[in-house]
Amino acid sequence: RGLRRLVQTTTGVEYLQRVKLTAGDGVFQDIFGNSVSIDGDTMVIGAVYDDDNGVNSGSAYVFTRNTAGNLTSGWTQVAKLTADAGGPAHDKFGHSVSIDADTVVIGVREDDDPANSGSAYVFTRDTPGDLTSNWTQVAKLTAGDGAVNDEFGNSVSIDGDTVVIGAYLDDANGTDSGSAYVFTLACPDG
Repeated sequence: RGLRRLVQTTTGVEYLQRVKLTAGDGVFQDIFGNSVSIDGDTMVIGAVYDDDNGVNSGSAYVFTRNTAGNLTSGWTQVAKLTADAGGPAHDKFGHSVSIDADTVVIGVREDDDPANSGSAYVFTRDTPGDLTSNWTQVAKLTAGDGAVNDEFGNSVSIDGDTVVIGAYLDDANGTDSGSAYVFTLACPDG
């Protein structure tokens, strides 16, 4: 199975498939690849039905490029992330993922505090810029007005010190009208 080529003929843009990634410990119906995000030489991939912390508790895998900046380089799995409290069964940690520099945000749309209100976890690289570094959970984000079945964490995005979390079933403007919550990193001086 060599490299495959996809050509966009209208503009002549060409993409080459370099590698196919799988989880180092993947098993039947983990749904690895449910969500993906890449920034530079690091990517994060969700596996919502991974069972490490109970049935369908979910996880997210971090891969880094073997040779930084080299587009032809291979990729290595360097971390497997799960909620620090173990994350109960059926939470689906990794439903959505986003990475920017040394920070990863992971959506858990079926977190049960209350039932299916959802949450998002923030992880940072222990050593900024070090592709081989471990990752540590630094925050768990929830909606200040979270309610049953809002599914906060259905979508996540990060850029710099700003995180946006979608809650597509929030009832803010009527049943399931949806909402998005914006978080920023608090200034060290308050």
